[in-house]
Amino acid sequence: FFGPPSRLTMMRTTRAVMFSATRRSMQEFRRIFPDNAFRFFDGPEDSFGDGNLPAQIQLTLTRQDEYILKQELVNSITIRTQEGEMGIMAGHEYCVEQLSPGILEVEYDGDKKEQFAISGGWAHINDNGICDLNVAEAIPVAEFDLDKLTKAMEEARTAAASADDMTRIQGEIALEFFEPLEVCLKATA
Repeated sequence: FFGPPSRLTMMRTTRAVMFSATRRSMQEFRRIFPDNAFRFFDGPEDSFGDGNLPAQIQLTLTRQDEYILKQELVNSITIRTQEGEMGIMAGHEYCVEQLSPGILEVEYDGDKKEQFAISGGWAHINDNGICDLNVAEAIPVAEFDLDKLTKAMEEARTAAASADDMTRIQGEIALEFFEPLEVCLKATA
């Protein structure tokens, strides 16, 4: 109970101190410009610039014109971006990231996890605990059959070794999507 602070507590404290300092510097900046300039600097009232971190992330996951998850409260999200794998927790800095094909993992309370195979898209992460993920396709990993995936991967490897440029590129794209999915399916099998 009175042991050393947890890593999450230390992260929240560090972020609260950092963003309190940022808020003070923004107030100095605002004195230079008129009140109507740079309105986008004002965050929502529940922003953690005052030291209050949201406990969870409010996630909206959309596929083309439909909601898969709509404003669901989650503990963390793991996405695959152009730079690599990225974890998102409450209090994450504001950023916009391009999603790569791969596995999207959503963690709820009670260690419940849900995984989706996505084909790419965009992540809009706000510093007030709201995250919007817009993807071209998202299919729950539980709906995949490992045997059918193995067969599709063999066909994609054959296509990736083709001398025809178009066939080779299609095979490489398929493998980029299939390989992380295979790792995920084998881990859950």
